[in-house]
Amino acid sequence: MPLFEAWEPQSWRWIFWVNIPLAVIAMVVVQRTVPNTRREVRIDVVGGVLLAAALSLLVVALYNPKPAESVLPSWGWPTLIAAFVMLGGFFFRERRSAVRLMDPDGVQWRPFWAVLGVSLAAGAALMVTLVDVELFAQTVLRRDSAAAATLLTRFLIALPVGAVLGGFLASRLGDRWVSFGGLAMASVSYVFIAQWPADVSGLVLTRDLAIAGFGLGLVIAPLSGAVLRVVPPVRHGVASAFVVVARMTGMLVGVAALSAWGLHRFRELTAGLNTPLPFGVEPAEFQRRMAEYQRGLTEALLTEYHEIFLITAVICAVGALGSVLLPGKRQQTGSVSGSLKSTR
Repeated sequence: MPLFEAWEPQSWRWIFWVNIPLAVIAMVVVQRTVPNTRREVRIDVVGGVLLAAALSLLVVALYNPKPAESVLPSWGWPTLIAAFVMLGGFFFRERRSAVRLMDPDGVQWRPFWAVLGVSLAAGAALMVTLVDVELFAQTVLRRDSAAAATLLTRFLIALPVGAVLGGFLASRLGDRWVSFGGLAMASVSYVFIAQWPADVSGLVLTRDLAIAGFGLGLVIAPLSGAVLRVVPPVRHGVASAFVVVARMTGMLVGVAALSAWGLHRFRELTAGLNTPLPFGVEPAEFQRRMAEYQRGLTEALLTEYHEIFLITAVICAVGALGSVLLPGKRQQTGSVSGSLKSTR
């Protein structure tokens, strides 16, 4: 795709260009404010390779080029088992190795794992929305790719708005309840999205996608702040990286798993549909059969997408429950006070 196509107003891709000036600003701020402390750093390369291999195998296991036959490909279960073996090897390595990706000393593990779980859930919901909303518009609403992509602007604009407000609210209400509220809001919005009819109005599309994007945006700042409060300052960098990895894993695994399942369901739902042919029948009869076929195809697509978005609503609800384990307002205040005392 030519570079300047991304700037067309009907495309949602232009939004991602905002990352370039933000990244440049962040680089300048880090260069001017972060002390240049040179010290030898040892990295657990073996642990990193095991974790990367586990996540890669998980995605490969969910990729199914023949969804009509089964949800998982022929290599799915063996690859899934290999992924969990690699993941087990990673945890075994982390328990025994002198150099670890995350040193356990001083880490509050329950809220730390809660942050990763919530981040994974938010990532899954984010990617499912980016993929399936556009597909819904193209296949059910019968819009072209440009018009279908325009739907995502409602979601993508609400996302950073929620992120900014989430940071403001987290400093006053605490990470726990802002994250809980954001994911609960997103869960409700996906329940609404799962009820979209084939003739859904533009107002309903805008409302539901904006609520979903705003809710997921609210979660970003609380997760970023919470993980820093449950690990020692010396491990803030790697802890933040774990949150990003969890979000990316949720995006990859979530869209791969739901797409594989959704395509398989679509094949099941359309197994009895036969494409009508215009041979040996009157034109009027052919038109009637074609209309019936199109109606059955649309109903199958609606069922597929409705189920995918309902599952996404459940994922967000589970993430909201996980948010209850994040630090509350009192814990945040105590954490900040402790950090100030340690710097004196």
